[in-house]
Amino acid sequence: MIDLLLQIQEWFARGEEVAVATVVRVAGSAPRPVGARMVVSSQGRMTGSVSGGCVETTVYEEMMDVLAGGPPRKLQFGITDDMIWDVGLACGGTIDVLVHKLEPALIAALVDQMEHGEPVALATVAAGQSGIGSSALVSRDGWTLEFQPDPLPHHETQVRQRAQEMLAARAESGAVHEIGPGIEVYIETFLPPPVLLIVGGVHVAIPLTRFAKELGFCVTVVDPRAKFANRERFPEADEVLVEWPDEAFAHLDVDDATYVVLLTHDPKIDEPTLAAALKTEAAYVGAIGSRSTHAARFERMKKWGVAPEQLERVHAPIGLDLGGRAPEETALSIIAEVVAVKNGRSGASLRETKGPIGRG
Repeated sequence: MIDLLLQIQEWFARGEEVAVATVVRVAGSAPRPVGARMVVSSQGRMTGSVSGGCVETTVYEEMMDVLAGGPPRKLQFGITDDMIWDVGLACGGTIDVLVHKLEPALIAALVDQMEHGEPVALATVAAGQSGIGSSALVSRDGWTLEFQPDPLPHHETQVRQRAQEMLAARAESGAVHEIGPGIEVYIETFLPPPVLLIVGGVHVAIPLTRFAKELGFCVTVVDPRAKFANRERFPEADEVLVEWPDEAFAHLDVDDATYVVLLTHDPKIDEPTLAAALKTEAAYVGAIGSRSTHAARFERMKKWGVAPEQLERVHAPIGLDLGGRAPEETALSIIAEVVAVKNGRSGASLRETKGPIGRG
């Protein structure tokens, strides 16, 4: 929904009503994943997709019927081999698509939470005797921000609990939950973007910033050297800090959605920063350098009070084993490892391999 919010707000500003179709369940292969959406305005404008094209016409007609006053509904489509051929997949599956109208107040509340960087879950009734399409926004503290209307007076606590569990787990994919007999609620989280904290405004950091922004990260570059940390070098970064990185950790919000990359190759910057980073809940801490550099660095880290088991958190040598040496290739290797860690995968990590880091 995030990529459609600006368009939805624009249509609301024009006084148009808006219907949304959301893929809430997938069985087998399907062209689009759970959470894929299409939105249609009362003037017939359309954006987004729920199937890559093979059922869009039917879904569009159902959405226009809802906008004309028809009831919200859950549709089911069997994606046949012929349909899949059109969208380039090899085998069929089944998708459930929830169609209902959007309320301007709900979207306004969602946008407000996102602008303030607050994680929130959107819960929408997908099946039941009544209330299909009714939605609630639930904060991580369990505060129900909106519920329009309230069709589940006896199940609100369960909805809130499921939403909080998904927020705590930082679930990136929505899911249908059975709340009661015949009652299903589709819950999807909207999380602040992950943060890439780059320590050292060196050459590799420039393409790394660009790649990270393309992948949806919020990027902060910190370096005590103004000639390295400036807007001219990092126009795409969300924040550029000219200060000692270990001191920056005192005011930066480093949590389990933060990925820290050390690039300076300067012990007087890297080592206190590494000690500070390992005291945080950062999801990833990586440091650039050769195997011998890391061996010597880790030995010196004892004076910073860093235990050997803490150093096991450090991805060093940094990145996946792509065999590259150019700055862009090194940056690609680093961001690939960060994404792998974010997605719970290991990939071909350099710290798990032996031999040269790049091509000979």
